[in-house]
Amino acid sequence: MTSQVTAETLSEALSSFAATRDWKTIPEVARDAACTSLLDQMGTILAGSAAGGGVPAFIELARESGDGPSTVVGCGFRTSAAMAALANGAMAHAVDYEDTHDRTLVHPNAAVVPAALAVAEKIGASGRDLVTAIVAGAEIACRLGMSFAGNPQKASGFFVLPMCGAYGAAAAAGRLLGLGPAKMTQAFALTLGQVSPSSAVVEHGPSHFRQIRDGFNAKAGVVAAFLAKSGVIAFDTPFEGPKGFFGLFAGGAFDPAAGLEGLGERYEMAQLSYKPWPSCRGSHAFVEAALVLRQTHSFAVGDIVAIDAKVSSFFEPLCIPPELRKRPPSAIAAKFSIPFTVGVALAKGRVRIEDFGDDALRDPAVLRLASMVTHEVDGAWPHAESTRGRLTIRLADGRSLTHEVAAPLGHPERPIGHEALVDKFVDCGLVAAKPRSGDELRSLAHRLLHAGEVQDVSSLAA
Repeated sequence: MTSQVTAETLSEALSSFAATRDWKTIPEVARDAACTSLLDQMGTILAGSAAGGGVPAFIELARESGDGPSTVVGCGFRTSAAMAALANGAMAHAVDYEDTHDRTLVHPNAAVVPAALAVAEKIGASGRDLVTAIVAGAEIACRLGMSFAGNPQKASGFFVLPMCGAYGAAAAAGRLLGLGPAKMTQAFALTLGQVSPSSAVVEHGPSHFRQIRDGFNAKAGVVAAFLAKSGVIAFDTPFEGPKGFFGLFAGGAFDPAAGLEGLGERYEMAQLSYKPWPSCRGSHAFVEAALVLRQTHSFAVGDIVAIDAKVSSFFEPLCIPPELRKRPPSAIAAKFSIPFTVGVALAKGRVRIEDFGDDALRDPAVLRLASMVTHEVDGAWPHAESTRGRLTIRLADGRSLTHEVAAPLGHPERPIGHEALVDKFVDCGLVAAKPRSGDELRSLAHRLLHAGEVQDVSSLAA
């Protein structure tokens, strides 16, 4: 498929791929990855159901929209597919604990799983249908991320990378609705008309947008798929056209050959990383380094006099402006802070969901350590290695301790395993708005990991 790739083939190729995925022809590695991501994402949605910030407003909006077939996860009610996707998507990234495609830094399933689950419940789809849709949607999101030429965030004033998830949501919803390639293209174009977030949200400390962004993405994908199924037409080049996704939001800089390489043969969604800590993936190398140094060297945190972080250019925003990152005003700002997460790791020897609560944000021991963190950008690290990091701790006795992490824990090369992911799911479920017992959660985790064997997808909705 990729030997004679041109820019003009991108929309056609991705639409055809998404429309023609079939359970029987999807390799087992991709099906297993979809089930693993379903487990992981459902857990983070459960935890997100009890999150503050902007999340409660999305839940109430869904509740007020009336009854329907689709579950609002962790909240004990159902509503329309579009509004369930909105609420579940808002919860999906709320605790910043979901999977990541480290190569592109796309979080595909934060929008894909809410969209797919909402539509699957509405149409009475089987577990196999749901898994197939997740494969299609997550792959589209990853492939769009791979198609950028360079750092997509530097090309415009838009918050570009999260938008990839909206197209993944459209692909997942469209696959469940049986859209052919032509209508799938229109679903992508109709998605384009609904999402265009400003990068100002990255710079504004009190913003809730980073927390709830995937609610908009999931809902946009569901709405677009239903409209396309009904015959609504937008235009035919949603990705490669001069006024398509890359033209409008990436300055026209994209590489279709990179995005389509091995499409249908190698599944990028089977190369996702699963987070061991509930914070931005860009902070994980530094959390890991801090924990390793704490565990392998003899020192007291009171002996630390300076902390130096070497970061990639993509994740420098997790260090600037320093006053925001060293004293974050909200949980989501703290999760996007290398100084704060390093402070937590060194002070507490762990990083957990509760470490971003209101009281935890004012912990003097954490803030003292965060205030010591300075950073330097390593411009030699390529974009594909943006999650790399190096941490140096300087002690009062003159020692200088350094640890570098190239691929943070949870990467496919360093997996955390199903047992750890089930434990993570249980931990998330125990703090949900409507918590269940550990035994109930472990039973649900087993069903999610074997979703392809389930006939009624509602049994997977918590």
